[in-house]
Amino acid sequence: MILVILHCHYERGGVTQVVENHVRALRETGQFERILLASGVRHSGLSSETLKAVECINVDGFDYDSDEMTVGDLASRQQRMLHHMKSQFTDYGLSIDNTLLHWHNHSLGKNTAAPGVIRSLAHEGWRILLQVHDFAEDNRPENYGRLISAMQAARKQQVDEYLYPVHDRIHYATLTTTDSLVLERLGIDRGSLHCLPNGVAVPQGIAISKEEARAKVLRTLKLPGDARWVLYPVRGIRRKNIGELLLLARWGGENRYMGLTLKPASRMEARSYERWKCVAAEVSNRTVFDAGESSELNLLQNVLGADYVVSTSVAEGFGMAFLEPWLLGRGVIARRLNTVTDDFEKCGVDLRSFYDSIPIPGNQSWIDKCRREILDAQTKAWNHLPEAFQPSVRESIDQEAEAIDFAKLTPQRQTETLQRMVTDRGFENAAKELSESLIKRLNQEFAGSVLVSNEDAVRENYDAARIGESLVRVYHQMSGCRFVSEIAATRSTDDGAPEVSVNPNVGQQRGMDLISTFRPYFPCRTELL
Repeated sequence: MILVILHCHYERGGVTQVVENHVRALRETGQFERILLASGVRHSGLSSETLKAVECINVDGFDYDSDEMTVGDLASRQQRMLHHMKSQFTDYGLSIDNTLLHWHNHSLGKNTAAPGVIRSLAHEGWRILLQVHDFAEDNRPENYGRLISAMQAARKQQVDEYLYPVHDRIHYATLTTTDSLVLERLGIDRGSLHCLPNGVAVPQGIAISKEEARAKVLRTLKLPGDARWVLYPVRGIRRKNIGELLLLARWGGENRYMGLTLKPASRMEARSYERWKCVAAEVSNRTVFDAGESSELNLLQNVLGADYVVSTSVAEGFGMAFLEPWLLGRGVIARRLNTVTDDFEKCGVDLRSFYDSIPIPGNQSWIDKCRREILDAQTKAWNHLPEAFQPSVRESIDQEAEAIDFAKLTPQRQTETLQRMVTDRGFENAAKELSESLIKRLNQEFAGSVLVSNEDAVRENYDAARIGESLVRVYHQMSGCRFVSEIAATRSTDDGAPEVSVNPNVGQQRGMDLISTFRPYFPCRTELL
């Protein structure tokens, strides 16, 4: 059997890392005679190890949509991409009978033609596994709006039917049980739905001692010799909630520095990132930006030099950074995201070091003003879309609360709060009292027993080889799919071609509203600068 893994691009990032882990694990099983990676022209994030193990296919029109995309050209773009993809498949000796297609993030809205191409391929009998990492509906108004415009859709149901087709030749994979529940409620049959968490492995490189790694970090980043190091190993995009990292760095002890590894790639994200750099210089000078950009310091060394790892992210598809550090004997302090952390805790990972919120005290007038700003930010984020497509689930905040979660504040209000802490020690002390347990964790060592038990739990449940075996089982199940001509349940179009259908038993709640129910709104995610 031949496997084709498809994604818009293979630049450095989460999906590319997942694909590389899959390739490595699948090669070890020896189950596939060939593995091909299909994408647009961008694949600089692939390692030399992966490139030696695969063949690469470049498909015209498969990368992200261009800014020049026009309303009404969706069908022609679908046809062009489908034609070129099938032509490439033929050139590489791929056929319906000998090939499985594993497609990543088809529904994100970065390439609006992709779901239509998938429907056509399913019509013809290609077996397709659609792995959903992220949702366009999850506070990504630009992506969702692009889909509405491209489709010229009139209601949410049309978008759902386009993004999540039901067909005997199509199976779905999610990273979490919560995401599986969402797709099931959208009408995907349980028998075609698989939860495939990411495999977790330590960053590549030669391990060195903590003392050597710490010395290298301090030397490379020009930090004081007595500095204690804490790492936030992410790209500094808006949903990583950088303002909260500045707050943790303020509360992390006089000689404790906290570093964020990578700068963003897009202009919008870069503007937010640079703004936080300026704010940090004023209110949190122990926050280190670009801590992973030096060629003299790799990620493995950066983590090994840290006392522990932090995360202030308000949204994750899987949360790899919540698990990887334990394999290196480093604890994690992070904002709890129930959509992903519930799965980890069910597998025995002790996450008592995580926190649910950082309450900021204030009088009722201030709380009410912040609450209105949050609701206004959510409304503004979706206002450019027709009302019929806006989420019906709105963020709720206790109107009688005496404090508000720092992450719920708009970035402007976060900045104001940090600035007030500089000049008003009484205010900061009052906030610290509400987060006493978090501050204690920021300034103490992790128990050795927790480090060992969590390393064991992560290895047992998220080992890359184990995930690879689960993936092979899914592929084998798909290999038993009946050929499309045998499927009696599908409806037919006027020309007699089988049609991808929508489950008639699906409820009235649409994907936009389901996902908004499970994933709360945070203003930092949709801020525009």
